[in-house]
Order: sequence, then C-alpha cells, then structure tokens
Amino acid sequence: MPCMKKALFASLLVAGATVLLLAQQSRPVGTAPGRISTAGSSQSPMFAPYELLSVFPQSNAAGEYQQVDPSQLQSLSDQGWQLVSVAPYVYRNEGHEGSPNDAAAPPPPLVTQVYLAYFFQRARLMH
Repeated sequence: MPCMKKALFASLLVAGATVLLLAQQSRPVGTAPGRISTAGSSQSPMFAPYELLSVFPQSNAAGEYQQVDPSQLQSLSDQGWQLVSVAPYVYRNEGHEGSPNDAAAPPPPLVTQVYLAYFFQRARLMH
C-alpha cells in the first residue's frame, strides 16, 4: 500500500509539473481582434491603424459656445468617418433675470445647456 501511495504521489507531481510547463509556453501573437499578425516575427504586434478625429463645440466669447453643426457631422460621415462616441463637453447654467429688488422672491430659475463633443474614427489606408 505505501508503494502505491508513493507512485500516485509521483505521478500527480509529474502531471502537475507538465501542466505548469505547458502553461509557460508562449502564445501566438496577433490573435486578438484589431491586431495584424506578424507571423514569425519577434517584433511586438501591430494594431490596426485608425485615424482619429474629435469635433468640439466652438467658443464664441468667454463662456459662450455654439453647438456643432449637424451638416458638418453629415459631411464627415460622407467622407468615411465612423461616429464612435458622443460625450458632454460643456455644461452651462444660464439664469433668467427676475426682479432683483424683491428679496422674498425665489431665485431665478437655471437652465442647463449641454454642448456635445463628437469622436470619429476611420481606417487608415495602407500603401
């Protein structure tokens, strides 16, 4: 019986060592999405080339902004740019004038205006 336990222990030890050695082997490069395979090369993987473009609201004066023109966004789409993300760029609170003389009057209401930024990408042409 002790001989059988020693043999089982030795075989489990060899199997564990084999699994650890196989786990340490290098994996093929360039298999992830968006990567270009450099088979047989020792260089690091190359990522798919994209051109990036950001469109922000225009500032007219101190604290004054103008929304991005929708025709400009359509023009970029026609040129092959793909919209990737839209994010708020500027939050602006505008107060409406009330009667400042009356101290018991509630404060003037605030209107929040959001100005958006647009982010585009397109594939870069490889020559």
